[in-house]
Amino acid sequence: MKKYNFKRLFFIMTANVLAMFSIVFANNFPVSAASTVITQTMYSTDSVTMHWVKVPGAKEYYPAIAESKSEAEEAAKKHGVVLGDTEISYTFNSLNPGTIYYVALRCLYTDSKGDKEETVGTAIMKTIPGKVTGLTQAKWYSNKKTVYVTWDKQTAATFKYVFMDRFGRRIREGVSFKNSFSRRIDNNKCYSFKVRSVALVGGKTYESEWSDRIYLFAQPMIKSYNYGNDFAVKISGGSLNIKWDRVKYANEGYNIYVSKNRDKGYTLVGHASKKKSQKTIKRFKGSRFKKSGTYYIYVEGLRQGPTALSSTGIGYVWEYKNGKVRQTYYHGSYE
Repeated sequence: MKKYNFKRLFFIMTANVLAMFSIVFANNFPVSAASTVITQTMYSTDSVTMHWVKVPGAKEYYPAIAESKSEAEEAAKKHGVVLGDTEISYTFNSLNPGTIYYVALRCLYTDSKGDKEETVGTAIMKTIPGKVTGLTQAKWYSNKKTVYVTWDKQTAATFKYVFMDRFGRRIREGVSFKNSFSRRIDNNKCYSFKVRSVALVGGKTYESEWSDRIYLFAQPMIKSYNYGNDFAVKISGGSLNIKWDRVKYANEGYNIYVSKNRDKGYTLVGHASKKKSQKTIKRFKGSRFKKSGTYYIYVEGLRQGPTALSSTGIGYVWEYKNGKVRQTYYHGSYE
């Protein structure tokens, strides 16, 4: 009886299967023949410079940048930037400070099979953090005794902040890993706040200058009656009439906003001086107000500081619906 070497037979069969799989894989999933190494060579708050190693047989390069890898790769396919075969660097300008970007490089090159175009490299790059913008009081909830502050994102950065009293005396300082801050407060007081961005870029830590200092204080409330069941919001003769409780820290007066949607689309419809506590609005987007309509209203307090105008933001809104009024909350975006 013939004896078989089963170990050797198994090895031969496995090798054949792997060889067949390799052929199928190569035919259906071709491996890129061209690639390069991309590095960041210059750093600033609003630009990045990418540098790459020349691709053999290169005829043209197509660099692109975006805030996600997939978007950068898609942008490179559109040939928004076309560079000759001798170029090995490119600078992207008009970028946001303290931001993580992805760069992609496509290349048209020639090999033994002719001309090909494909992505030859991607990399992550960062801009240096810049002065924080968009710093504002998002909302002040009197019932929760909490203030919320937001500012524009810088995705490559963390943030140092200082929470102060009205006169700039430090109450608390710390670090935030997101573009927001909240704090328990006294509803009768005014506070102030500043923030700066910090990021590690190219092995070095950069800090921006401090933001302008803003003031934080309670949002003006629409006057209420009958134990809070009725509010001073009326529509008469096609005009909107509202009254609110003045806030002593609003030295620049009040803005009145109206929308037909609770969480978006607010339009500035009027302004009142700091000594006023009522306003009649005759039109909203060119039309008279309707008693049977639905409107959302809020009042914003303003305070002018040494370098910035501060506002109380939008936390509470008042819904007018077919003659009835109720207080509710804003649930929209603060970005």
